[in-house]
Amino acid sequence: MMMEKPVLRELLKKQRDGLDPDLVQMWNQELHHRFWQLPQYQDAEVIMVYLSFGSEIDTWPLLRRAWEDGKRTAVPKVRKYPKEMFAVEVYGSEDLEPSFWGIYEPISDEVLDPALIDLIVVPALAFNSQGYRIGYGGGYYDRFLPQVRGCKVGMCYPPFLREDLPVFPWDQKVDLVICPDAGKKG
Repeated sequence: MMMEKPVLRELLKKQRDGLDPDLVQMWNQELHHRFWQLPQYQDAEVIMVYLSFGSEIDTWPLLRRAWEDGKRTAVPKVRKYPKEMFAVEVYGSEDLEPSFWGIYEPISDEVLDPALIDLIVVPALAFNSQGYRIGYGGGYYDRFLPQVRGCKVGMCYPPFLREDLPVFPWDQKVDLVICPDAGKKG
């Protein structure tokens, strides 16, 4: 029997919060390296990256590298009421400030057309091998992703690539999931 999403979310958050920091650092480095090697990254002119928070996969190096590589970069900006998410172009860390959740967001409200995004990194608590994900329950990405024509990439640590995720008709999947080698112990 499949677990209900709210129960599974809580379990996954606790599991991720309890990971060994050395293992997390090793996995983050491998994820970054694999991401930068993707032809979709190398060919992308415009990328969108979520800004990691807490025990999420560290996406800040992805953003900094994209700036160094001369790519146009966008990050999410969220509105609570009504629930909406926008892509906003940023040129450096000075364009960011903490939001109402403490997660960094762009200062600007200048929206970037999602159709221009060549590659987007999508957050999740877990993915399955088909690219379906369990997010945080707000539905922001499920509403936003259909507007993106570019490649949708998910990244997860090995314990969070699992086949027991509940999937619903409105759930949006990613095109590619990057996961470190589960056998690596450091």
